[in-house]
Amino acid sequence: MTSVIRRPSVACYLVVNSTHMEERDDLMGFIRSTRRLLREYVDLRLGLLRLQAIRTTSRLFSLLMVTLVGFLMGLFVLFFLGLALSAWVAGLTDSPVAGHLAAAGFFLILLILGILLRKPLFQAPLIRMFISASADEPDEAGSDNEASIS
Repeated sequence: MTSVIRRPSVACYLVVNSTHMEERDDLMGFIRSTRRLLREYVDLRLGLLRLQAIRTTSRLFSLLMVTLVGFLMGLFVLFFLGLALSAWVAGLTDSPVAGHLAAAGFFLILLILGILLRKPLFQAPLIRMFISASADEPDEAGSDNEASIS
């Protein structure tokens, strides 16, 4: 018996080749759609990061403004308390100079205390306040607003 080597027919070759072409087209379509979805995902993530940066910046800026306004109001209160102390001591001693010196001494004592206690009184609370304002977790008052936005 002789063995006969058969060559595939042209029709068989076309069927096999067209199957490979369809698979290749499917793969290219998959790659294109994946690339498009990845591009959309990256754009959405960048938009989300931009919005989070805006939210954090606006929180920090508003906290800074409130802190500055409170600081200025405190300075006005200290100024008028100093004037009142000066007038009171001037009335007791019948000397306006003594009243002004007493007020200046009071402010000097406050300044020295402020310098000595700046870390526990000013730096640490301000740092904690700014860190908590810039944290991603919303506070209880802000949770309702963020739920309505998203």
